[in-house]
Amino acid sequence: MKFLIPTEPDDTHAIFVKIALEEEGHQVRCLFTADQPTKQKNSVFIDNVNYQWKSSDECESVSDNDYDVVWWRRPRKPFLPKNSTHPDDYKFTLRENILFHESITNNVAADAWWINTKDAANRANFKLLQLKLASHCGMTIPTTLCSNDPKDIRYFLLRHEAEGVIYKPLCANFWFEEEQIKLIYTSKINFLDLPNNKLLQLAPGIFQKQIKKKYELRITCFGDYLVAAKLNSQLHAEGKIDWRAIPEKEMTIEPYSLPSELESKIRVFMHQLGIVFGSFDFIVTPEGEYVFLEVNEQGQFLWIEEYNPEFKMLDIFVNFLINKSKQFSWKPRALGHTLAQHRKQMETIFAENMRHHINLNSAQAHNN
Repeated sequence: MKFLIPTEPDDTHAIFVKIALEEEGHQVRCLFTADQPTKQKNSVFIDNVNYQWKSSDECESVSDNDYDVVWWRRPRKPFLPKNSTHPDDYKFTLRENILFHESITNNVAADAWWINTKDAANRANFKLLQLKLASHCGMTIPTTLCSNDPKDIRYFLLRHEAEGVIYKPLCANFWFEEEQIKLIYTSKINFLDLPNNKLLQLAPGIFQKQIKKKYELRITCFGDYLVAAKLNSQLHAEGKIDWRAIPEKEMTIEPYSLPSELESKIRVFMHQLGIVFGSFDFIVTPEGEYVFLEVNEQGQFLWIEEYNPEFKMLDIFVNFLINKSKQFSWKPRALGHTLAQHRKQMETIFAENMRHHINLNSAQAHNN
């Protein structure tokens, strides 16, 4: 089988999966879309009979548009340094590259199985749609305000002052300070923390009534096959609001058995959203209620195996890809793929990728 993975050069998930698939005898191509146009050349030849896509860089030249599976992992828009053109031409040149990128990727592998399709991936990024759909599917969601109206925001905080209110952005955001990546985590916010109304109006945000936690769940859905991990986040002061703030590998996680009713609701949600893969975040309250927070349609999942090797996340995902259907059930294998067995090769490929491709997750790229 032939696999296409549009992604970034520092995506260790894609590298691990590529190694494991190739060990199984499959062909795998990682496409680093940010390389267009400075490090990558693309051509499309089309007439009434043929459609051919050729892509080349310093490492390879590929003429192929037929793949069995496309893992729409972490494609990035073309990257054009601001000093690469005359200032008056920059917006036009960048727009042309983005339209070219969209034209190519909307015509890739029409008969392939996609994880997830471009349309479904775009829909899944709308947080308000997620919340509305989750409620529609019978799941409990937090009381939420999404707004840039200072009056509504201030009233919401006062109304839920007793329980507390948390804030989170509509999309992930990061920036660099002294060559370090800084991330925005979910955070508790008080009335007096708010900026003046003029600033508050400039950026909409998500405000939710704080929910007491007994523990949290990360549920990774490989089609109909669900893997639930119990996150013992409340044992750490740093993780009371957002478990991602806990220092790496200090949080314990363990397998968790989901109620069949919740599993059914998640599957219906995925079907209605149009995704076949995703990582769900839930709160379990002290009363045992399950509260849906969000789904990331390309959420990280190998970290679960890093924290607890009992979770065979790499082997599950590789077999899910090969299965080419959401009707999937994983069976443990004595010689299944693990992160440990492929780590050294992953590190070698990672270093090669960073030498030859554009990494948009670096301070240097953001300064260009």
